[in-house]
Order: sequence, then C-alpha cells, then structure tokens
Amino acid sequence: MDSILTQSLPPEIVLIRDDGSTDGTIQFVENYIQNNQLKNWYLIQNSVNQGWKKNFRQLLIDAQKFEPDYIFFADQDDIWYADKIEKQVKILNQRKDIDLLSGDLDFKFEDSKATDPHLYEFLDKDAEISKYPMTRIFKAGFRQGMTLAIRNTFVKDVLDFWKEDYVLTHDMLFECIGSILGTAYNYNNPVALQRRYSASASGNKFIGIHDSKERHCQDLSEIVVVFQKIAVGVLEKRNSEMLSSQEEYLKWAEERYTVAKSNRTVKNIIFVFSHWKYYQQMSSRLRDIWFAFKK
Repeated sequence: MDSILTQSLPPEIVLIRDDGSTDGTIQFVENYIQNNQLKNWYLIQNSVNQGWKKNFRQLLIDAQKFEPDYIFFADQDDIWYADKIEKQVKILNQRKDIDLLSGDLDFKFEDSKATDPHLYEFLDKDAEISKYPMTRIFKAGFRQGMTLAIRNTFVKDVLDFWKEDYVLTHDMLFECIGSILGTAYNYNNPVALQRRYSASASGNKFIGIHDSKERHCQDLSEIVVVFQKIAVGVLEKRNSEMLSSQEEYLKWAEERYTVAKSNRTVKNIIFVFSHWKYYQQMSSRLRDIWFAFKK
C-alpha cells in the first residue's frame, strides 16, 4: 500500500475488497487509511468468501460508480515503482488506440521453491512499447495483472459479457481480448517488483495427465468456451473486423467440449486433426488426444 500511496501521480480512487480474511487484514487496512487520512481510499468487506477471481470482477463493477478513465490492478504485497501510474497514463493519453498497457517487472524470490514465470519476450523489446501478438485462445504468459493499466471503456465492454458465474482470471481475460482487438501493448520497462512465493495463486491451474476426464471437460466448458463467448461479445459490440473469424473459434470451442463429453475415442482424435489450425499450442492437441483414451 505504501507504493500506491507514494505514487508521483496519485490515484484518484483506491478500492480494496477483502474476501473474508481472518488474519487481521481488515483492522490493518482500516488503521492505514485512518492514520494516513486517505479519504479517497475505500475498504469493502465481502459478507461471504467469493474466491479471488470473482473478487476482482466485483472490484471492477464497484469502480464503475466513480467513472474512472483508467483502472490499475494491485494484489497482496506486490510493490509498484513510484512512477508507474505517471508513465503508463502518459502513454495512454498519447495513444488513444491502446486499451491495455502492461509493463515489465522485476522479481524477488522469497523462498527456494518460488518459480520463475518465464514471461513472453517481445521481438521488439528494445522499443519503448510493443504490441501484443494476437492470440485467439485463453492463455497466460504476457504480463502479470499488477502491471496493467486499462482504459475503462475497455473494462466496460468486457463487463457487459462477463457473467457472475464465469470464473476466469482477470488479467488473462483482458490481455487476450486486447490482443485480438490489436489494442494491447507492453511498456518495455519495469513498473513494479513482484514477490514470488512457492504457494502463490497464479491463475487457472493447468490440466495435467493425472486429471480426470471430468476435470478436462469442466475446464473446456468453464474456461475455453466461456472465454470465446466473452471475446465474441466484445468484438460484436465494437463492430470488429475480427468478429467472424472469432465466431469460428467459439464454434470450435463448443464442439470441442461436446466431442470430449461423448467419450468416443476415434471421434475425439478425428476432431483434433480436422480442427488442427484452431489449436494454437501443440500441448492442447496432445491434451485432447490423451483424454480421448480416458473414460
């Protein structure tokens, strides 16, 4: 919180939503707000635990009553560099075509089991900013949510199609849709320091070979298909030229789920090879073939 408080360009509003913590977080935050006389900082307590994914969605909804121009994510004990907001807002003010601007970051590994996230390396990383490559599917690997600066018009468009029961990771959702629209960019300089722990929450858990067929199908339904529904909705609202081709990906995702549920091995394998181009990663093709043999 100190790194937010000391920004060279202070945020106009800070929203904090506690998701049922029992470790003294509420009292700590209340004292921090009172001691620093932060009249534009608001603490909201969930009556029941929602889970961090739904919690972030609700924060975006909460923010709309303040009619912000830009929204920034912050999480736990990550540290923003003092000029993070100032630098990102300057670029967004100059480049009206950018909806989402992430940034590079430094890491501090807090224990021996903490993992290196291996972030995407942009080909023109020596430039000030780099455009995201297009990804038609829901995937990780660009930049962490705590580096993002998002134009609120983009947030509104996504919220229009992000239903309450859709459990997606917020940063991946905005980055991937921004990449389809061609409005997502990265500022190729560190804007924050992230502490890495072995037990840190890190988005959707990947499906592995030891998972059940039921878990595989659940992921296809709740993540793969849902992302395509939101993406198509946003593209349609914006009259994007990418809409028709993205609708093909939605059709592919829905059929992929249906075929997986059929428990017909040959049908699953034929589907993979006949829809080869829609799989942007070989691991996804192998995943479907592997689970084709599971019952």
